[in-house]
Amino acid sequence: MKRLTILAALAVMAGGAAAPPLRVAVQAAATAPCAKPVAGGPAGEKAYYDHLETRLGREVQRCAFASRAEAAAALAGGKVDMARLDPASYAPIQAQARAILTVRGAHDANRIPVIVAVRNADAAKDLAGLKGRTIGFGGASSAGLATPRAVLAERGLAAGSYRETVEPDGDTALDALRKGRLEAVAVHGAAWQRVCRMVSPKDPNPCGDLRVLVKARPRATEALVVRTDMPLDLRYRLIGIHLPLHLEAPAAFAYAAGVPGAAEFQPAEAEALTLATLK
Repeated sequence: MKRLTILAALAVMAGGAAAPPLRVAVQAAATAPCAKPVAGGPAGEKAYYDHLETRLGREVQRCAFASRAEAAAALAGGKVDMARLDPASYAPIQAQARAILTVRGAHDANRIPVIVAVRNADAAKDLAGLKGRTIGFGGASSAGLATPRAVLAERGLAAGSYRETVEPDGDTALDALRKGRLEAVAVHGAAWQRVCRMVSPKDPNPCGDLRVLVKARPRATEALVVRTDMPLDLRYRLIGIHLPLHLEAPAAFAYAAGVPGAAEFQPAEAEALTLATLK
């Protein structure tokens, strides 16, 4: 009997302690303690929590908060592990947390990088220096026009504070900038990469005649946020579980996305809820 007890103890030690519950903050009418979801909740809620539990191999709890500010404070304080936040609720805790996922609407563009550039000889040092001047955009698509406009507006250059011209594509806009027909461009990252990537050691900086004022993505309106001290394997597993959720568990996805017309979850940079620039 003693030998069996020792073997049982060794088996527990080898298997390790059970993983703690994953605590997910949700906005509700009133704040309530973390617990497993009960019957009668929103459509798709149970499917979402069941999906997470199955994939993670641990219990997943629902933690209700009357406001996003409360959820953010609980996240920063270690009382929950993941929360859906917006820029206002994220700002006070950004030193302790990071975004991991955003939701893309079916008719929304991806949050691709946008580059705002001028010629090297231009006196502009920042976006304020482009007020009243002509900025070229690379096409009329969402990626070519709406996304760059959003980046400019978020950073203080609202529509109407500059003149704009819409070129057929980003490559054409960059060519027009170089030839002096435009004073600045706001183009998506793919266009910049096509024109400015190094293709020969003899020309290591093909866009050396241009200067980047801003490289940034449009700020997300919402994101799933975790603490920066979350173990990396758990963070990556959560991202991996959510990315195909719209295909694997549509009802769970509809609940988890939280917005009508959602198409998919997308991985997000840590500062997706801020106006941070990209390197």
